[in-house]
Amino acid sequence: MSRFLYRLSPTVIMLTSAMIALILTTSAVLLSIDRPYLDLPQGVTPTVVGEVVLEETDLISEPDFLGTYPRMTAFFARQDLIVAELAKPEVSVTYTVPGGATETGVFTPRPRQIGDLPFPFWFQQGVGILALLVAGWVISLRREDWGARMFALTGLFVPVFAIAASVYSTRQIALPGDVFKLLSQTNHFGAGSFGIALVGLFVMYPKPLFHPRWLLVPLVVFGTGIMLDLMYVGTDIWLNLVVPTQTLLALGFGVMQWWRSRRDPLSRAGLRWFFLFSLVGVSLFVSLSVLPPALGIADGGFIPQAYAFGFFNLMHIGLALGIIRWRVFELDRYAYYVWVWLAGAVLIFVTDLILLLWLREQPWASLALALLIGGFLYFPLRQLLLVRLFGTKTPQASGMIPEVIDVALAPTQRLQNERWDALLQDTFSPAAQIEVLEDAPAKASIAENGVALLLPALTGVAGRRIRYASGGRRLFSSADVQAAATLVRMHGVVRESHLAYERGVNVERDRISRDVHDNIGAQLLSALHAAEGSRKDGLLRDTLTDLRQIISDGFRSNYKLSDTTADVRAEMADRLEVHGIALNWPAASLEDLSQVSETQVPFLMVNTLRSLTREITSNIIKHASATEVTVNLTLSEDMLGLEFVDNGHGFETADVHRGAGLDNMEERVRTIGGTIQFRRLPKGMRINVSLPLDVYSRSEMAQAAM
Repeated sequence: MSRFLYRLSPTVIMLTSAMIALILTTSAVLLSIDRPYLDLPQGVTPTVVGEVVLEETDLISEPDFLGTYPRMTAFFARQDLIVAELAKPEVSVTYTVPGGATETGVFTPRPRQIGDLPFPFWFQQGVGILALLVAGWVISLRREDWGARMFALTGLFVPVFAIAASVYSTRQIALPGDVFKLLSQTNHFGAGSFGIALVGLFVMYPKPLFHPRWLLVPLVVFGTGIMLDLMYVGTDIWLNLVVPTQTLLALGFGVMQWWRSRRDPLSRAGLRWFFLFSLVGVSLFVSLSVLPPALGIADGGFIPQAYAFGFFNLMHIGLALGIIRWRVFELDRYAYYVWVWLAGAVLIFVTDLILLLWLREQPWASLALALLIGGFLYFPLRQLLLVRLFGTKTPQASGMIPEVIDVALAPTQRLQNERWDALLQDTFSPAAQIEVLEDAPAKASIAENGVALLLPALTGVAGRRIRYASGGRRLFSSADVQAAATLVRMHGVVRESHLAYERGVNVERDRISRDVHDNIGAQLLSALHAAEGSRKDGLLRDTLTDLRQIISDGFRSNYKLSDTTADVRAEMADRLEVHGIALNWPAASLEDLSQVSETQVPFLMVNTLRSLTREITSNIIKHASATEVTVNLTLSEDMLGLEFVDNGHGFETADVHRGAGLDNMEERVRTIGGTIQFRRLPKGMRINVSLPLDVYSRSEMAQAAM
């Protein structure tokens, strides 16, 4: 049975709940009408019906108030006597009017009609229907949660006792004894079963206090009490003991749940809200309706039982408010869409009924006119509403290629996630918010017996859980799995093509940069310092020849850090020497760092180090008026540190006009995941640079390429 329920979509379960409510209400109406009905004056109280002198208890709304089974049995027997008098063609009735006077009249019984049913009858129908619909709503969205299951059972049994009571509590004078007894037993069964579910609810919500198998204990204990009650074993009514005991037990478990959730603010907040409405509603019903006659305080409840049933709806109203505020049972606000679909179905049914009754009552409505209205106006509009409310679309992944490309080529990870969620929303139209999965499956698969669809993780995108396909109107199927797998494959193809392109660009750039550094740079420096013109021309011709070879020849993409620092040092020394500035950067210090000679770094690191050193050297030459520059190099496991100190004027970065030089330096260092700091000294300036050796795992450029 449970596997069958798991195969139903939320909307199907809601519609089933509505159908059950309709069947129960229809049954109650059929049991209440077509019985002998007297057109008595408004507000009178019958005292004699035919030859039967009514006792005070003959007109009570609830036989439980009698307190014992022998008195209830006698009560049902007297109901048969009164019904026999009402079955006669004419009935003499003596009654008291609101002023206290007594009058007698002869009445002809007629069948009771729907319009004769009083407001308390419909009020109790509403109590049962609301409870049943909320129960179906909760169980359709949280079938795997034991707390939700227990809550759904409470909602299932409310209409059992409320609708049964609505028939006998709103009778005009009497019902057949066997019918009355059956309805009373149905009421007892529903009330006792509701109490069992209420105890189970607070055992399981918000977190199970015991293993679910222990729910059998209250089922067996209280179930035994209910069976004794239905069989009228003993004298006193068992239910008057069972219901208060269930309420106290539920209260005790609620206190235990409150204590256990003391370190979980969200669970405690939801529990406080739900606990308040549930137990307040049940407690008010027990204290104002059940306990007064059970304890002998009064002959009946302090308020009519028909209205006391409304207290049970407090827990259902509390659930709705708790979901809005604290997500009771972890139901999402999107779950309220289910009510919209249900309302749409009811609207269609009511519209059909009204139109049918209206046309039947119109003598001028000919067949041609009816066909005209129905064929050209009503049925097209009705079909449109049906399609909008309950129509589902089959996911077509083949038409989503542009959207998949937008996801795969998104420039940032955040944007890629947003586009992916939007694509899934358009494809599957889930009723609940799309969830992120940390432990995603290897491929798309159906979960929760069709309620959810699990998607694998993509490059830069975590796995996803999608729940309630097509707005909750259907379950996920193999077609959805195939569509999801197609989207994942298309994303992989686009992403891999893009990465292959990026890798090719990086490889080619590294090859060219390496060769330019090793050959072209060195030869240009030699040509720059060559004294003889013929020598300079020869070096330039060789440089051009090597440059042509770079276009077609491949080299290693990594550089030795020792060679790079040596080249940078030599270039810096040459530039400073021309302007009479001494460089204190001993070459021997580089060789003493044994790690430097073995460390390999990519071109991105080399290019940053070279550009940074050139910009710092240019700034010293142009602005510092320094006579000496000292450079210190340090190397850790994953970072290269450089310290530049000059004895010039120095400056505060906040006080100077920031041109492209400072901004470029900071941007270059930040891009590869490094840091740079400027500090003014009493005489001169200090610049500390820290560059990561694992550039491609830290840099923004590398991350974007990956």
